[in-house]
Amino acid sequence: MIFAKEKRCSKCGLAFDCGGLFGCWCRSVKLDAARLAALKAQYADCLCPVCLHAIAAASSGPSERSVTAE
Repeated sequence: MIFAKEKRCSKCGLAFDCGGLFGCWCRSVKLDAARLAALKAQYADCLCPVCLHAIAAASSGPSERSVTAE
């Protein structure tokens, strides 16, 4: 996905705005590679800000890096 559009969270179903490849809010969420891989395996598409921030907060640690959930 390159352009902004409204999406539905794969976890909770909440509608949210995705900024697309060049400006989505999710690029600022920090997840380690293992957590990102697990999310990609578990969910078909993006997660809303509430769900993704909650997952990031629960899994925060010293080996974080900034990645997208797309």
